[in-house]
Amino acid sequence: MDTRETVRSSNQPTGRSNGRGRAEPTAAGARKPGAFSRLGGFVVRRRRWIVAAWAIVLIAMVPFAKGLQGRLGQGGWDVPGSDSLAVQDQLETRFAQQPAAAYVVVHSDGDTVAGPAFRSEIAALSSRIGATAHVRGVQWANSPAFVSPDGHTTFLVVGLQGDQNQNLETARAVSTAAAADVPAGFRVETGGSSAFYNRFNDISRTDLETAEKVSFPVTLLVLVIAFTTLVAAGMPILLALVSLVVTLGGLYFVAGVTDMSVYVTNTASVIGIGVGIDYALFVVTRFREELRRGRSVADAIPITLATSGRAVALSGATVIVALFGMFLVDIQAFRSMAIGSMSVVAIAVIGAVTLIPAILAMLGHRVNRWGVPLLGRQRPEGTGFWHRWALSVMRRPWTYLIISLAVLLTLALPLLSMRMGQSGPQTLPPGDGPRVASEMLAGGFGAGVTGPIEITVSTAGATAAQTRADVARLVSALRADPAVASVGAPVTSATPGPGLVWLTVVGHDSPESRAAETFVTHLRTDVIPSAGLGGRALVGGETAFNLDLEHAIAGTLPYVVLTVLALSFLLLAMAFRSLLLPLKAILMNLLSVGAAYGLMTAIFQWGWGQSILGFTSEGHISAFVPMFLFCILFGLSMDYEVFLMTRIREEYQRTGSNELAVAHGLETSARTITSAALIMVTVFAAFASSRLVPFKEMGFGLAAAVFIDATIVRTVLVPSAMKLMGDWNWWMPSWLDRWLPRIALETESEAPAAATPEFETV
Repeated sequence: MDTRETVRSSNQPTGRSNGRGRAEPTAAGARKPGAFSRLGGFVVRRRRWIVAAWAIVLIAMVPFAKGLQGRLGQGGWDVPGSDSLAVQDQLETRFAQQPAAAYVVVHSDGDTVAGPAFRSEIAALSSRIGATAHVRGVQWANSPAFVSPDGHTTFLVVGLQGDQNQNLETARAVSTAAAADVPAGFRVETGGSSAFYNRFNDISRTDLETAEKVSFPVTLLVLVIAFTTLVAAGMPILLALVSLVVTLGGLYFVAGVTDMSVYVTNTASVIGIGVGIDYALFVVTRFREELRRGRSVADAIPITLATSGRAVALSGATVIVALFGMFLVDIQAFRSMAIGSMSVVAIAVIGAVTLIPAILAMLGHRVNRWGVPLLGRQRPEGTGFWHRWALSVMRRPWTYLIISLAVLLTLALPLLSMRMGQSGPQTLPPGDGPRVASEMLAGGFGAGVTGPIEITVSTAGATAAQTRADVARLVSALRADPAVASVGAPVTSATPGPGLVWLTVVGHDSPESRAAETFVTHLRTDVIPSAGLGGRALVGGETAFNLDLEHAIAGTLPYVVLTVLALSFLLLAMAFRSLLLPLKAILMNLLSVGAAYGLMTAIFQWGWGQSILGFTSEGHISAFVPMFLFCILFGLSMDYEVFLMTRIREEYQRTGSNELAVAHGLETSARTITSAALIMVTVFAAFASSRLVPFKEMGFGLAAAVFIDATIVRTVLVPSAMKLMGDWNWWMPSWLDRWLPRIALETESEAPAAATPEFETV
């Protein structure tokens, strides 16, 4: 039989967990102001000095932020210790002839290679390209290997000198030289992995700038709707911009002492804009709430920092912990993304608890000026949609729990078929140079020519006769394989050192295809050992590089996930003084991430809706995206979890009632969480408009996960689960409670709290 009672905060004791899931009364006003309350008082007293200090730092960092791009490397995806990297080093240092790091394709509809005009163009191209800095050599021959069967297409192999970053810069110069003074009737395009990644990086920078221009006006509109006043709406935008500029300026100096990938700007921008707006939104919302309760500005700032400010600090810590997982991957690009993302989160947190409160202290009640007509009406607590929604969830928790779980698990199902791969030239926009070069080369010579497989065989300890026999046996096995189109003549190293033989193998499939990767695995595990060369032969080239990168990421992913989960659990347990709440938070974060992965798999791997989103499915998810998204999404999901749980725990500390705390916490935080999520979705959706599929995957995955997390998980699944768990939410063994360091979350203000609205509980 249902029994209903009305629970009022004024009738509940102030409580804290006693380690057995119950609340013990605590004398009101007995707590001394803590660190964040004292910080709030300091900010009020020194508000002008704080704003001036931030202004000086911002102005000083602007020129360095602008100069960051010039210090960033274009590569960063090499896998240390991999066979593909070892082969690349051997080919660069031991052979005068160079592999096809870049190629220049020449086509004429009218002339053939045999004609004098075509020969003249080849000679001119060879001269211009050969004179380019860091070009080691240009190869071409009048043979079937270089001339298409119809005679209208040929290509020049360009050897590049230097590391991955230098190769990408050289490929840009080669493309410029090749495109100069092209006669009428000819088409010249530069392709190859270096040219592709160089163009890929250029497009990503351009798309990033476009996304920022699109997202800011829409974000401002959402903020105006959420805050109802222009002054308040401008605060999150301000923090996002300041955090991003200061971070990029700081990274200029970091890039001077360690290698940094160009991808650091993409990730720092995406994360910085999102968390900067979120954190300022939380702080400004709480400040305005305290003003409405009749607090003075001098009192409202310390209370705001003791509650929302502390929650922002904990949220930032959980995001940084999640991003730390990327350091476990020994790949420069991942480390760069981790450094950039962690830095911008840290700066956003510092700005949210110093700069924003200082500006609010200067503005005072003027934060509510310039109200927008029709948006300024404030509903009193205890009324409105979220109050009714909180009551509904509290009355029917099993219904909401089962429905939300069913939706999340259904969305996550495609995840079971996810497979990773690498993008090739086809991911570039139609008509783009490296893509056209790849299509021209594949049409004239076969797809495998665009990324041949390179094999090096060590001859150390073998006689010349043994070496010839071993290489002949391997060549025979390769030519007999149906996946092989051709095998080049063996080339012996001419430089001093252990003997090496180099073989170039051209397959039938494009280098980024699943079939090509399967063939490389077949070479390494079957063909080479069967030829008696196990341990002496290494497989490199573009396909092997892709495969080694995929294996490095997939092999590290379990350790990244476990590390992030363990550190997040420990941090939340210290904050919430509970073992079940951190476990619940982790499980629900995994559900929201899994649902986002499932949607991403269905759309980008299966191709559902690809025509609507304007891309062509490559049949896989880009290799770096799942790990990057896991670290980012797990951290961002914790943002909303911490904010919601902070409000719930704050109420639980005051009343000792789990049900009242959950209902009140949901009502008071749901509007802010959904507003913050809508802004995040807007920002990420703008990045999903990228012309490049990997960045489209990232933007879509982030937007989908945040939307799912803020709507289904935080406003449905979390409160219904907490209602059912009851006081067990706050369970922690007494011995562990004494041993575990504390990160208190409740308000430290000695001022009396505002009355909590009534909730009819079941």
